[in-house]
Amino acid sequence: MAINIKQIVADALLELCRTKELKAITIKDIREKTGISRQGFYNHFRDKDDLIHWIYYDRVMTNFHDLDAGKGYYENLKDYFLRAEAYHFFLKPAVMMCGQNCLKRYMLEHPFEWDLQYHEKWYEKNAGEKPVMEELRFFTKYHSMASAGLTIEWIKEDMPVPPEIMAERITNLRRIGLGELLKDTKDKEEHPYGTRLQ
Repeated sequence: MAINIKQIVADALLELCRTKELKAITIKDIREKTGISRQGFYNHFRDKDDLIHWIYYDRVMTNFHDLDAGKGYYENLKDYFLRAEAYHFFLKPAVMMCGQNCLKRYMLEHPFEWDLQYHEKWYEKNAGEKPVMEELRFFTKYHSMASAGLTIEWIKEDMPVPPEIMAERITNLRRIGLGELLKDTKDKEEHPYGTRLQ
């Protein structure tokens, strides 16, 4: 079995987070914990921020790696929030860190492209036509940034509502906000955000 250096380095950073402030952890600390060389680290990650992004992508966003994740949006989002809850010890200090390549910025910017592709694919399949891209981009960006902003606040505020409630609220808001644009009519396939959750 091949050794997965990225996983080893990620595990080391997560373990170090249990005993040391994330912002104070250095690449040297990670290298000492793993035994990896300086070049070995930089062969896999540009810097600590890149490692933080990769952990978030690999450990928390697992259901949002492709457009055909299998489950409905609500179920995928609920799983996302459950994983975020499990990694709260890492995510909270990560979103509190500021800088050019910080996780907070990544979380605000990264979901838009996925959401846009998801909406385009659904629209073309169910509406049988190309969407008005300027309108679709605007509404998608609005909902992507709103969802990410609420998620960041939820993490910073120590997750005051359960993951299931966060997923339900965001899914319902997306259904209401994107209903007309995504052809939410009775003669079309089910809306990408499902029927209203109770």
